[in-house]
Amino acid sequence: MSFIVYREIKGKKYYSKVESYRVGGKVKRRILEYYGTTDPRKNSDAKPIVKSHEADASYCFGSVSLVYHAAQKIDLIDCVNNYATKRQGLPLSLEFFLTVAHKLLGNNPNSSNLSDWARDTHLPQLLNFDPSKITDETQDYMMNKLYDEEKNIDHLYRISIELYRNALKLFGKEGDIYLYEITSTYFEGKCCPIAFFGHNKDGKLDKLQINIAMIMDGKYGLPVVSKVFEGNINDVNTVYKMVYYPKVIMKKEKCLLVMDRGFDSEDNVKLMDTTKYDYIIGLRSTHKFVKKLKAETDFTVGNWDIIDSRGSEIKLRKVVKNLFGKRRNVILYYSPKAAADQKRKRDFRIENAIKRLGDQGGLTIKKAAEIVRRVKKYVVIGGREGKVTWRVDKIMVNHAERNDGKFCLMTNLNLGSKEVFTTYFSKDKIEKGFRCMKQDANMRPIYKRLTDHVIVDSFFCHVAYLLLRVVEHLAQKEKIDKSWNVLSSESSNIRLIEYRTLTDKKRFQIVANTEFQKDIVRKFDLYRYIPVPTTLPK
Repeated sequence: MSFIVYREIKGKKYYSKVESYRVGGKVKRRILEYYGTTDPRKNSDAKPIVKSHEADASYCFGSVSLVYHAAQKIDLIDCVNNYATKRQGLPLSLEFFLTVAHKLLGNNPNSSNLSDWARDTHLPQLLNFDPSKITDETQDYMMNKLYDEEKNIDHLYRISIELYRNALKLFGKEGDIYLYEITSTYFEGKCCPIAFFGHNKDGKLDKLQINIAMIMDGKYGLPVVSKVFEGNINDVNTVYKMVYYPKVIMKKEKCLLVMDRGFDSEDNVKLMDTTKYDYIIGLRSTHKFVKKLKAETDFTVGNWDIIDSRGSEIKLRKVVKNLFGKRRNVILYYSPKAAADQKRKRDFRIENAIKRLGDQGGLTIKKAAEIVRRVKKYVVIGGREGKVTWRVDKIMVNHAERNDGKFCLMTNLNLGSKEVFTTYFSKDKIEKGFRCMKQDANMRPIYKRLTDHVIVDSFFCHVAYLLLRVVEHLAQKEKIDKSWNVLSSESSNIRLIEYRTLTDKKRFQIVANTEFQKDIVRKFDLYRYIPVPTTLPK
């Protein structure tokens, strides 16, 4: 029978758990666990202190437990189980979770190093599986059972919508505002059938790419559905397919879609009219009516609504225009900060082009035209071969300066200009989502070759970002107002030590080095994810 004793040294009490035993008829004691100055009888959270030479293994615990905790909150494994084919050995739903967690937490995550990553975590002992069962073949099998166009298998959208609705139970009541955006990510290789050269938003002009469109909840910033498109598709041609999901699958009769300036085609606007969805769309400056409206508007005179945006004063006014066959509300707004930025960038490009023209030896008209390609509206090339001349067209520069900082939004809603402006710029949430998917969920570059696997790999990043948002939300509920970057960085240093007691019993102990790490363990109650010592199946 074990019990707690203490020894007093220099006025301090040091506690241990001991048990009695007999040797030659004499009673002796042996120490089972050592607690230092903490009395475990008074502190139920007291853990035995492990000496470094007693540790048998050390596992990544904190960050993995946070992601697993978020997955449990939205029933991720059970949700995937509803759609994935059952198999002997490692369940597809568990391998799905491990793949998503690896995307968020692994270093250069891919199918070949997933097994090693899982082995370095406490999950095999917590969930009782053998990480060596994860291979390239099991990864291919899982992806084929989630999406296979040839066999008409597609569980991705149902899983994504079910996970979104599960997450809403944590966040609150669903809103009616949805954000729509598209981004690109590049490939390493040239074998994927849907990878093409296009407008690469990562600046990788020499890389093939795919496009990924996403609809996001505008209230909480939760990803709803995403879809992969060919790398050379135009943004405006994606809206028709994406509106299908809230209208048909989610059965949303009422919806407000917020879209960027890349989607303002006449066909898309008329599609919104047909679905009877509300919309706020940015208008490109290439439209003739936008050019005319900006040229005729003087923000220095008249009455304007004023709103503060990130420390900059914005002037706004609502006007009604006959656009695309109907009368629609247009919000014209002016940003002095944006105007100054546009002028600075334009002046820099003009000055740089003029300098390059002057420094270029043996200048030809063709070479001069190439140098001023980005500022050809403002720099006029003349002369003849052997004597090329150039000048800055100040009329065009002045015309551009009059339009600097002026932008237009279009909506069918009868809202005030301030409300339309604020709602439109809530799309920053979806831009943050794409950044996190590319950086935190390691969406770029893509190494997959088969189209179906590229689509599933993109979906892993979608679910990874959903888990990221759930972790941030749960942290805020526990009064931990930190972003994912801080939470993951700190929690990654929380380790789980495996050791054996003096009676050769396996034990685990969480090692958190800072007060913030201890807060994470305590407020998320990560103690529940300490494995129960067991024997792994062969």
